[in-house]
Amino acid sequence: MNKREENKLTSYEGITKFFQDEVETVNSVPVLKESVIDFTITVESIRSKSAESKNASTGKTAVKNQAEDALIAALLPVASALYIYAQKKNDVELKAKAKVTESGLRLMRDTELVSRGEDIATLAEGIATNLAPFNITAETIAILRAKAQAYLASIGARESSVAGRIGARTSMEDLFVKADEILSEELDLAMELIRATNTQFYNEYFTLRVVKDTGVRHKPEPPQPPNPSAEPPVK
Repeated sequence: MNKREENKLTSYEGITKFFQDEVETVNSVPVLKESVIDFTITVESIRSKSAESKNASTGKTAVKNQAEDALIAALLPVASALYIYAQKKNDVELKAKAKVTESGLRLMRDTELVSRGEDIATLAEGIATNLAPFNITAETIAILRAKAQAYLASIGARESSVAGRIGARTSMEDLFVKADEILSEELDLAMELIRATNTQFYNEYFTLRVVKDTGVRHKPEPPQPPNPSAEPPVK
């Protein structure tokens, strides 16, 4: 949620609280009551979608980061053993394939890191008996392959959460449009039905309708009473 939306939601919440405090007045006009209910439900939905958008990828990102750390931790000793073995055997091709650094691994794209883990595991499996002096066992190699698969799974989970966050974001934007329509097309006009009998209620409502743009340089035009020829609210 951007700053403008946060400001609007704060304004919405002030209006819903006002209606809650003035429930008897609201209930005295059935059409006003109906619009207030619709508006309150819409504001609650915005809060829900905002939380959904924020939380969609937070946990999945942490899991992905942990899986990445685990894969790199499993990959480095196996790659180092391969490199040392290749150095001793003067195997230039194997040295080139086994040469990795932690910083280089962390700069790789997600799928590229998975592939490098799988490739190192495959190379190690091919000469597993020769790596015993380096404390690299069949179990060590199996763990490396498992960490690569776990990281691959975490990538997929995070991508699906990003899609969920985008979906929640789109829904939230639609809800803001709906809330604004209820305000301008229903509630603002319904205020005229009660203005003559409850001027204070009318004035307090339009005071709350002004969105305070905290942190935003420009200021929106304050909402006007729906009848341009009417006298402005008393302040």
